[in-house]
Amino acid sequence: MYAGGWPFPDGIEHVQLYSAGVKLITGFRIEMIALVSGYVFAYQSVKLNKKYDFWIFLKKKFNRLVIPGLIFSLVYYFCFQFNKPALGSFRWFVELSSGFGHLWFLPMLFWCFLAIWIIDRYSFPSKWLFPILAILSVVKFPDLPLRFSKVFHFAFYCYLGYLMQLYKNELLERYAHVKYIVVLWMSYLLLVWCSAWLADFEGYTILKNILSLLVACNGIFAMYFLVCKCIDKADFVLKDWVIGASSVCYGVYVYHQFILWCLYYHTPVPQMLGTYILPWCGLGIALPLSILLTKLSLRTKIGRFLIG
Repeated sequence: MYAGGWPFPDGIEHVQLYSAGVKLITGFRIEMIALVSGYVFAYQSVKLNKKYDFWIFLKKKFNRLVIPGLIFSLVYYFCFQFNKPALGSFRWFVELSSGFGHLWFLPMLFWCFLAIWIIDRYSFPSKWLFPILAILSVVKFPDLPLRFSKVFHFAFYCYLGYLMQLYKNELLERYAHVKYIVVLWMSYLLLVWCSAWLADFEGYTILKNILSLLVACNGIFAMYFLVCKCIDKADFVLKDWVIGASSVCYGVYVYHQFILWCLYYHTPVPQMLGTYILPWCGLGIALPLSILLTKLSLRTKIGRFLIG
């Protein structure tokens, strides 16, 4: 809502403070997920020497990302976007394969994984591949089935994560220090403010996209070095709940928007709670309910196949 993607429910007003908070976390949130994918892939492929044949890898990611995306997109369509005249049209198939609602991220991530597999397999020189992907990330491409056009934006962050894993020791030794972390967070806040200021002007699309790239990279490095600094302790042990969260995060991602959309637009809850309490109540309901639905789904064979 406060990022501009959803309409405000009846009776709910805009809150500037909430919008500012959304701007702070959306600057690098989705890009960070693509980056983590490349980071983990590099760890498995380079550090653990775990290599996949291309067709085995393609089948694995297709089953993991594309098929669940198609199935849950069908459910999302019939629940929230059903339009009988459009059903079965070519445009409908394109939108279905691209993911309805928040599910667009799954086919996009599928293409990112294929891209990073090719990059890893053929060892393209980073000195020219990195700037090429950076340039492609700020250029807008027309919509294509399976969100193929989105890969030009997110492949850069996937590759950035891949490089960050390769040069992890050098990066942490040089930059995982309090002074750099403080500078990164301060510059991130400044860049977010500049991006919000520029958004009020018409045009300047490429400049806005370049600024968004800088915001995302700055936020990613600030968060990465902060987390690494916090866990850089001899007695650090990962909490059990963190490990457990990794088993349900896919399902939470899939289910949370179904719950929020029903809550905001098909119940009287927004009018009962009012403008300021609604987002917090939405979080308090959607998160535990998503976890519950995920755990119940994982008890079934089809659930384990889709989100396991």
